[in-house]
Amino acid sequence: MKKFVAALLTLAVMVCTASFCFAEAQLPSVKMEQLKKEYRTPQGQVCIVTDYTRLIVENADAFPALAQKLEQVHNKEWNYRMEDEAKEDYNDAVELKKHRPEEYMHFLLEERVWQKYLDRNILSLYVEFYQSRGGAHPNIDIFTYNFDPVTGNFITMDGALALGKRGEFRDYYVKPALEKAKKERQLFYYDNYRAIVDELFQRDYAGEPPLTWYWGDEGITMVFPAGTLGPAVMGPVEAFIPFKGNETLFNQKLLK
Repeated sequence: MKKFVAALLTLAVMVCTASFCFAEAQLPSVKMEQLKKEYRTPQGQVCIVTDYTRLIVENADAFPALAQKLEQVHNKEWNYRMEDEAKEDYNDAVELKKHRPEEYMHFLLEERVWQKYLDRNILSLYVEFYQSRGGAHPNIDIFTYNFDPVTGNFITMDGALALGKRGEFRDYYVKPALEKAKKERQLFYYDNYRAIVDELFQRDYAGEPPLTWYWGDEGITMVFPAGTLGPAVMGPVEAFIPFKGNETLFNQKLLK
């Protein structure tokens, strides 16, 4: 009987321990919902379509700070932005429709979000803003958001790197990326790229652009939009920094 009771107690401890570990490993579940809106000409023709992503934390009771942050800095901001863009573009869109009445011919402003990485330390979101205003070449802007899932605070690039490692990152990873772009596209980058990168870090406040980066399973990817470190025709330049072999370069808290 004593052995049976002891076995039950051991099993209970194992179950409780497993439950505790499961609770500790809980992660936010971020749902992405597209919100589409049409703007019409006085004649009723669709002239502008806006489409942006609403980010919803499905287990917001466990991650209230993150849920509130996403609502404030993403959902509301993109709602305002789409409304403002549509208001500014309306007259031009109506004029386009006069000359191009085809159903498919309208302005399209579309924002899409991808979840690049998620663990207990960091949530990385990658954003593309597609803008087509009747021209042959649409414009695509790139943004990223990096959050602490528990506190909801932004994580800056300086925060992702170990203290004092900005210069090492710039010299050993940004320059090779620029050299690769130069070789592949036969285009030259700016001679003062070091000063530009330093300035970008200094302006990297509250997780907003101009710094664009995301965390991944094997390393950090940093994206310099077209026109940042070289002529716009060069396009975006990506610098990838692997975790393996570079552990001292990163904030150890994020590597756990």
